[in-house]
Amino acid sequence: MQRRSSQALDGIASFLGRLVIRSGAAAENTLAQLDAYRGRTVEELFPAPPGLPDVTVARAWKVGPFESLHLSFPSEYQPIAPDFRQRHGDEYRRNQQVSVRWIRHTRGGPRPTLIFLHSWMQPDTALEELTMLPVLAGQLGLHVARLDLPYHGRRKPLGSRFGGEYFWTADLVRTVEAIGQSVWDTRRLVSWLSAQEGAPVGIMGLSLGGMMALYTACADPRLAFAIGVAAHLDLAGVLGDASILKRMRGELESHGWSPADVSAYMALVGIADLKPVIPPQRILLVAGKYDRLLSADRTEALWKRWGEPPIHWFPAGHLGIFTQLPGTIAVVRRFLEGLGLGRSRRNGEAGSTSVAPTDPLSPPFNDVPPSA
Repeated sequence: MQRRSSQALDGIASFLGRLVIRSGAAAENTLAQLDAYRGRTVEELFPAPPGLPDVTVARAWKVGPFESLHLSFPSEYQPIAPDFRQRHGDEYRRNQQVSVRWIRHTRGGPRPTLIFLHSWMQPDTALEELTMLPVLAGQLGLHVARLDLPYHGRRKPLGSRFGGEYFWTADLVRTVEAIGQSVWDTRRLVSWLSAQEGAPVGIMGLSLGGMMALYTACADPRLAFAIGVAAHLDLAGVLGDASILKRMRGELESHGWSPADVSAYMALVGIADLKPVIPPQRILLVAGKYDRLLSADRTEALWKRWGEPPIHWFPAGHLGIFTQLPGTIAVVRRFLEGLGLGRSRRNGEAGSTSVAPTDPLSPPFNDVPPSA
């Protein structure tokens, strides 16, 4: 019963998503430009940004023990594909300014910061800033910095009907570059946040944001931790599994590419075999056993390939994960406490500013795959 209801909820969400996506202009066919990524190293696909970004800081509000600072800085990401660079700089100019909402504790001295990456099509709202983000900061005892991913929120280009419309499409060059820009912008934010208080910085993401968090863990060894919720890195698998991407599949097939062709290409350029550059005990995966969009078997495959880091399976689908936020936060809090970070259950204060793994596999983690 739980499986059927969870998957039915995912099916309804996918149907509604397809209604939103189905109209609008067809994505540009950029398959011929994909050669730009062949033979690239991980360092070339995800280059390290130089120096610190020039960040504009404005206080939005201060309520009780929290304040919200709005951060803005130029992305300065340079696309790898030469034919995409003009579009990137001209048509998508609004996408080049990164927007961050930084929820900070005003008491207790320096604390680690958790960079939060949102899901696909999720808007940037004042309601989230006033409710979910302070709750997350309070429960974990960390500062929380919510970064708008490319083509979302305040970065949504003119002409885009909804946030994230230009992220997942059959324009595969734009999609690959959006992934690269997500990692670049996140690493720039890591640099700036680390320089502010000298405290550790980690990352957590949901769905699309979880995928970008895991990509970043394959590129930036400075991360204190990386948490992927309802996420894996099999792009072709998402294309084949998620019915919400029906239009994307159809357009690619009209250009002669199936999900299998996308999978073969991702393997060829090495994206399918990426490994984290931080230790497995500093990675946490949280997944739904009945997920129809980012399926459990693909998450399980990633977990095994990455050395079986801490993982927690919820008896839910993709959308069900978001209805279980209190449980998710509890799992994340226990994970951070195992690393010597976050809020101590005994005194409610922020933990150490160093990363010293203790027992990250203690309950409530479970490493029993849903297939077992």
